[in-house]
This record gives sequence, C-alpha cells and structure tokens, in this order.
Amino acid sequence: MKTRDRILETARNLFNTRRFGNVTTADLATECGIAEGNLWYHFKNKRALLEALTEGFLVEVEHRLALLPSDEARVLEDYAAMIAALMSEIRRYRFLYRDQADYGEHTDQLLERLPGIYRDTLSQFQAFLHAMVKARHLDLDRDRLPSLATNIVIVLRYHLEFLRESGADSDVGSGAVESAVEQHLTLFRHALSEQAAKRLDLALSQLTVNA
Repeated sequence: MKTRDRILETARNLFNTRRFGNVTTADLATECGIAEGNLWYHFKNKRALLEALTEGFLVEVEHRLALLPSDEARVLEDYAAMIAALMSEIRRYRFLYRDQADYGEHTDQLLERLPGIYRDTLSQFQAFLHAMVKARHLDLDRDRLPSLATNIVIVLRYHLEFLRESGADSDVGSGAVESAVEQHLTLFRHALSEQAAKRLDLALSQLTVNA
C-alpha cells in the first residue's frame, strides 16, 4: 500500500475510534510508523486529510444510491440490503456523521454535493416505501410517504451525532449504528403487515449491522 493510502486508511480508523478532535497529526504519524514531516509532505494538516477522506466517502455514497427495488417479490430483502450498505457507509465514515462539532464545516466538495445526496437519498427511500405499499407490505397512504422518508433520513443521518451530544456512547463497538436501524424501524413498523415485519426483521438480522 502506498504511503498516502496508508495514511488515509489509518486516519479514517483513528478518527472513527478516537474521534476527529482527539487525533493529532503526531498521533497519526506515530500510528503509521512515519515521521510527522513525512505525513505533512502528503497532507499539510487534518483539514487536508478530511478533504481526501471525503472523496472516498462520496464514492461509497454513489454506490449506495444505486441500490433500488429490483422487483416486487424481493422489495423487503432489497430494502435490507440497501440499509446494510448505508450502515457500512456510516461505520466506515463514522467520524463524518458523529464529529462535525470537531471538524466544523463540511469540505467544499461535500457541501456542493450534499443537496443532491439528500435529494437522491429521499427519492431512494420513497421508491422503497412506494414498492412496499404496492406489494401490500406497508399499509400507509401514499401521500404520507414523502414525510416518512424525510423522517427516516433524519434519524439515520443524525443518530450518532445525537448520541454524542446527549452524552450517550456513539463510538466503535457501542452498538450505536445498530440502534439507528432499530430507531428508524419504529417510524413504520406499525404499518407493516405481520408477515412483512417478520421478513424484514429476518433479512436485517442476517446482515452485519452490529457496529
């Protein structure tokens, strides 16, 4: 692995486990086994690291946004697969979701893309919810689905940040990502048919959502 890539991978792991604000460039250099000056050759500061890590994050977001219902018969399993991809995204870039209080404003690249990401994410969730209604898994009026999709996105996007700011454990190994999944299900589980709820629970239980 090239030194630059090793620095980025180590930085992502350290930011996730220790929080962005608790990691210095000296810490990162030590963890990488290089001199701090060598690290500065590749990245002048933590902001430069944040910008480079954001590029990888955006690639994962695009892969997740491509996941849509494949057919009516498998909409619940497809939904679980999409949630698994989103949870992987949150786990791998936990610090981006949790530590904005540390790093401040998002990078320019992310700020430029965020409106489109939110728009496409809302459309993605609405597509799944409409497919669940069509398959008679979900008993809700279609005009309620946009608001439901918005609430789902808010819960999943801000759950880690809420836990951190409320003093709860949001760090690696805390189960915070799994609790976000459970929390979002409370928004519509009551409207699922009994069979659909069991199928969705089974599909989710078979995925690795335990960070």
